[in-house]
Amino acid sequence: MRISSSWSHQTAVNAMLKQQATMQQTQLQLTTGKKILTASDDPIATGRILDLKQNIQQSEQFQDNIETARGRLSMSEGVLQSATDILQRINELGVLGLNDSFSTSDRSAIAAEMEELNTQMLSLANTKAPSGEYLFSGYKSKTLPFSQSTSNPGAYEYAGDDNARHLQIEGNRQIADGNPGSSVFGVPTGPAPATVPAAGSITNIFEAIDKFAADLRANTPSSDSLDDIAKSLDTVVNVRASIGIRLNALDKQEEIHADSVLEMKTVLSSIEDVDYTEAISRFSQQSVSLQAAQQTFSKLKELTLFNYL
Repeated sequence: MRISSSWSHQTAVNAMLKQQATMQQTQLQLTTGKKILTASDDPIATGRILDLKQNIQQSEQFQDNIETARGRLSMSEGVLQSATDILQRINELGVLGLNDSFSTSDRSAIAAEMEELNTQMLSLANTKAPSGEYLFSGYKSKTLPFSQSTSNPGAYEYAGDDNARHLQIEGNRQIADGNPGSSVFGVPTGPAPATVPAAGSITNIFEAIDKFAADLRANTPSSDSLDDIAKSLDTVVNVRASIGIRLNALDKQEEIHADSVLEMKTVLSSIEDVDYTEAISRFSQQSVSLQAAQQTFSKLKELTLFNYL
């Protein structure tokens, strides 16, 4: 069989072009740092890469949710710490006010301090997060939760709802990032015609404190008011304990996600990241091969009868 010069030249050219394409592929890998540049390079690995990236993104979103929940819960815990301090002080004042040796003026002075502390308590219950949302309004986070009733003296109103917002922190797990004010500070009486309960059966913190202060001013304090304060304090302490449990759960879940993300990123890197040492060595070999092919072609194209005629 006779092999024409044109066929021989074309074969050599095709070999050089193929070698150049291979070098360009390696050069792109070195430039991008990725060994899989298109899905066709390795369809199975590409699918694995997509799955890993999706799982990493999901885990990082869970971590963002954890950080959001932690911020709100930590702020709530700080608010309730202050509320606990206030209630403990009110309890101390209440014990003093029930002392028979105290005069009416003494009790009025105690009542004045109680009322001031109640104002602080109300301000705490209406605390806003940095986002501008009220911590204790439930889903109605843009609504001021607590206020004094304008139609029912001694009573308060709650404008929030009884829901708690939940954030996804894991595939099948959600956690409440707060507590509705009604479950923390008690359900208030609300506007008239409702009647404020008597001391000993008041469930709302603000109404309990106001009732105690009013009875002190009237020089008729009741030990039942101390029971109301004690129950309110227990409620706040229990909510704080619940928040502490949730904060611990967030910390543990965050650690799990951090370990998982690190592991997935390690696997992802092993699949898609180029090994620079190997790639540089391969590029050098390919460069030598291309130079050899070019030199061979240069010699080959001189092998024609026209050179000897």
